[in-house]
Amino acid sequence: MDKIQHNLASASFEEFIDFLFDHKVVPIPDTQSDAPEPWYWHSEVEYDAVAVVGYYIRLFSNPRFLLLKFSRDQLEQGFWAIHSGNLECSVDQMIWHKGVPFEDREHCVQSMFHLFEKLFAYDSFDTSVNMWWDSLAYDWHCGNRSRSNGGEDQLIQDVMFQTLGRILSLPSEACQMSALHGLGHLHHPDTQNLIERFLRENCSASAKLREYAQEAARFEVL
Repeated sequence: MDKIQHNLASASFEEFIDFLFDHKVVPIPDTQSDAPEPWYWHSEVEYDAVAVVGYYIRLFSNPRFLLLKFSRDQLEQGFWAIHSGNLECSVDQMIWHKGVPFEDREHCVQSMFHLFEKLFAYDSFDTSVNMWWDSLAYDWHCGNRSRSNGGEDQLIQDVMFQTLGRILSLPSEACQMSALHGLGHLHHPDTQNLIERFLRENCSASAKLREYAQEAARFEVL
C-alpha cells in the first residue's frame, strides 16, 4: 500500500491532535487478512520534532478534553498510533530523537504519569493502555538497549522506571497492570524492590494482580 503523506511541519496543537485521532476506525487485521489496515501503518510525516514533543507533553498533561472531541474507538486507535513504532512521529520515536533536547524528552516521559492519572485511571480502553509500556520498554527486554551501555540507554531507563513507579501507586488496577507490564520489560535493577514494596503496601490487591506483579519482578511478563 502506498504511503499517505502528512505535512505537520507548521501544524498547531489542535491540528496535531486531529492528525492523531480524527480517523475512521479500522481494527488491526489478522496476520493473513486482506482487511484494511489502520491509517498510521502507512503514513509518511513531515514534522518539527521539538514541536511534536511539546505537543505530546501538553496532551499527556491535560488529556481529558479528548473525551469531548472523539469517540472511544477513535481514542483507542489514536493511542495505539501514539505509542506504536509504525508512526514516524510516535512518542516511541520522539523520546529517542537526538534533535530534541534531552530535558524535553525526559519531561515527555514524565508527563505520561498524568495521562494515566487523569484519563486511563478512569477508562483503560481496550488494549492500548495495557500495551503502552510494552511498546516503550520492550527494547531493554529483547536486548536492543542495555543499561550497561550507559548514556541514554541508562538515562531513559531511569526516567521510565521513576514514571512507572508513580503510575504503580495510582488506585487503579488497570494502571497498575500497565505499569507492571512496563516494569517487566524495562529490566531496571531496582524493579524487584519496587514491586515488593508495592505488594507490602497493597495487601488487598487481587490474586491476579499479585501474581502478575511477581512475574514482572522476575521479568517474565509477555
